[in-house]
Amino acid sequence: MKQIAKKSLVVTTIALVMSSGATVALADNSSSTTIPTSSVPTSSTSVPKKHDESKPTPEQRAAYATAIQTYRVAFQNYNKSKMAIEKTFLEATRTANSTRKAAREAAVTVQEKKAAYTTFTTAMSAAHAARASALTALGSPPVKPVKAGESNN
Repeated sequence: MKQIAKKSLVVTTIALVMSSGATVALADNSSSTTIPTSSVPTSSTSVPKKHDESKPTPEQRAAYATAIQTYRVAFQNYNKSKMAIEKTFLEATRTANSTRKAAREAAVTVQEKKAAYTTFTTAMSAAHAARASALTALGSPPVKPVKAGESNN
């Protein structure tokens, strides 16, 4: 019973010391435990603050603000162009589909139905190719500027 009490006292002491942030040096199963205390030296003199290198200067902040405004305009133009490309693609697919439906309803023979389907697949391929080439020509979206002292990750 005494061993359980000793062990629980040691465990409790270790938990308290570890939670307070101090370091602990324990001897093996001896009844005396050494717990060194760490002290932080305090000085009464005040140390002047150094310039924090990670904080941007006023010139860097102004340059970043200008870069953000330019980025926003470029990103809006990119999105408008991309939406126009997608709208053109959607209209082309709708037109191809309605043409296919009309040709299919008017078709009497199997040959005419196959011709309607072939026309539809050709129109869809052309629409996909046009969209792909337009998106390639548009390029990638603009990259957001990074503040001084920060990374883009």
